[in-house]
Amino acid sequence: MENASQSAARVDDDQKLMLKIAQGDRAAFGILYDRFSTPLYSLALRMLANEVEAQDMLQEVFLSIWNKADTFRPERGTAFSWVVTQLRNRTIDRLRSKRRRDEWTETYAADLTPSGSATPSSTENFDASARAREVRSALDQLGEEQRQVLRLAFFEGLTQSEIAEKLEEPLGTIKARAFRGMARLRSALRYLHE
Repeated sequence: MENASQSAARVDDDQKLMLKIAQGDRAAFGILYDRFSTPLYSLALRMLANEVEAQDMLQEVFLSIWNKADTFRPERGTAFSWVVTQLRNRTIDRLRSKRRRDEWTETYAADLTPSGSATPSSTENFDASARAREVRSALDQLGEEQRQVLRLAFFEGLTQSEIAEKLEEPLGTIKARAFRGMARLRSALRYLHE
């Protein structure tokens, strides 16, 4: 068990590793990985209750550490708490995204499963095609930035945090685009049915 001075030395060493990682030091990254991977994996596994998803999350978090080590600020907390916060936030985003997809699937399950026969009727095919055209038309009315965010969210299943990272935009910007895009999409679809 570590005493207070050993613990303080480790925290200081972790901070130095983060500074080296920010400068592209792969050896420092390997040391940090060895120190943090086991407790982070355990936390991800507890939160996600799935080994494969926990492993994916661990990989995402360490990729983020490599790419964003320069944003670490020791005055705000330890390197470990910074990394745990990233893991926690990403995991919560993933769980929310999964819940939204599950809710969406449940809500629209009737539209996705054939009723009565294995082959949809020509009327059902026409209705589905018409709905798809309406959605495409409504999406085309959005600005490119809003359309891109909605496509990444709904067709690729990315969370807002993942979209922000992919597009290299602030999370608040992505949330605003998604909110405005959904409002305009609802309005456009409502207008088509009036």
